[in-house]
Amino acid sequence: MKNIKIIPLLSILLIGLSTGCEKFLEEVPPAKYQISVLNKPLLDAFVIGAYEPLSRSRGRLWESTLTRDIEGCAEYCQLPAGGGTNYMNYNFEPQRGDNTARWTTFYEAIGKANLILKTIEDDQTLDAAIKAPFKSEALFIRATCYWWLTRMFGAVPLRLKPIENSNDTALALSDQKTIIDQLIKDLTICEANLPLKVAEASTGRATQGAAKMMLAEIYLWSKDYANARTKSKEVIDNKAKYGYELVKSLETLYSPSTPTNSEEIFAIKFSQQKALGSFLPTYAFEGRALQAGLAARGIAALMVRDSPLIKGWDRKDLRRTWNLMDSITVAGVKIRANLIPGSTYMFGKYRDGAAPEETASGNDFYLYRYADALLIFAESENQVNGPTAAAYDAVNQVRRRGYGVDFTKANTVSDFPAGLSKTAFDDLIFQERGYEFIYECKRWWDMIRTGRADAVAKAAGKTPTGGSITRFTYFIPDIELTNNPLIK
Repeated sequence: MKNIKIIPLLSILLIGLSTGCEKFLEEVPPAKYQISVLNKPLLDAFVIGAYEPLSRSRGRLWESTLTRDIEGCAEYCQLPAGGGTNYMNYNFEPQRGDNTARWTTFYEAIGKANLILKTIEDDQTLDAAIKAPFKSEALFIRATCYWWLTRMFGAVPLRLKPIENSNDTALALSDQKTIIDQLIKDLTICEANLPLKVAEASTGRATQGAAKMMLAEIYLWSKDYANARTKSKEVIDNKAKYGYELVKSLETLYSPSTPTNSEEIFAIKFSQQKALGSFLPTYAFEGRALQAGLAARGIAALMVRDSPLIKGWDRKDLRRTWNLMDSITVAGVKIRANLIPGSTYMFGKYRDGAAPEETASGNDFYLYRYADALLIFAESENQVNGPTAAAYDAVNQVRRRGYGVDFTKANTVSDFPAGLSKTAFDDLIFQERGYEFIYECKRWWDMIRTGRADAVAKAAGKTPTGGSITRFTYFIPDIELTNNPLIK
């Protein structure tokens, strides 16, 4: 059983507080936080606590509705009637209330990171070399949040310092370019100061490889293919130093009980403990999931429709068998699964029959793994130099793993056909990413950044509201509109 505990953020000691009563609930002077002695163990505890919102049960991030809704926009995804169905036709207005929890959870993590950064900046006692890795880790946490926020919402408030009182909540929106420029600046610091590796007991914390992968993905999104190629290649070229390698077995890669593996670059960590786990197996499977040994409960919150991507998936590819399920086995008898209308399969990627209850599935959620480095390199190398031997080698390593053959040897069954044009190679990379990252919240972003969203959705039989997809971002929740007067 995987048993990872997340340490909550220690309370900041408030020393020398004074308050006045001249006005109801007004502090005169305002409260100020102060730490008498900052040391390495205390700073480490603060940073560990800043990760907590990212894996929080009911935080509505990757363990829950964020995954459901972003994956729900993929052309191969089917949602049940009355369960977020507006994501099926890209009408995000009726579900704007769903964004409240994820927005506040992201900004809580940002607030914690900003508080750590200010504490480090104000400290005059610790050596800069001691503080640098912790500063970089806080920057990485903040960058992770903003990278997801700007893709989900577009322009968002870019808070780079703590909110110290209620008068500090007003902040205008920053456009995506401004946010991305800040992320690149911060992640450049991260890749220079984060550790090469972390001990297994610290798995889930940021490393140099994780910073480089986020940079590579940001450059890919921005169509800066030269830099995407450079950063992904740095990960590939240093895989021995970082310890990265593709995992041979899909069962091992998505194991709910293994703390980490050689393919993991950065993952949101979950545990087989009540309120410390993921809901994704529960979301994926039908009501007999417990009897079938797949999850503690099944609610069929989203399933797979028979889109062109799915219809074209080679049955020799082991990823197809692992990821698509149309039957279950109960008491030794294989039976047809109960599928929601319009779907043909259940998502099989995340399974945890040993989870003690629905909030306790131990399946980690990968934000970056070594397959990301290979596929980003293959795509960006093709964009810069065409379908070179290096581009073929990178994507074929991923495909060979999918087909269960030796990563290092050419194989006519698994490998891309020789002699592809630049456009044909790019089309197959888009397809390959769909197979490799199904149910990992990458397809919708790929559809947007490559300009394929509308055509791919229509080809899959998903009819956008008004006939075409005209909006690619979610609505900022009402709580932010109420609390932030500078957002119109």
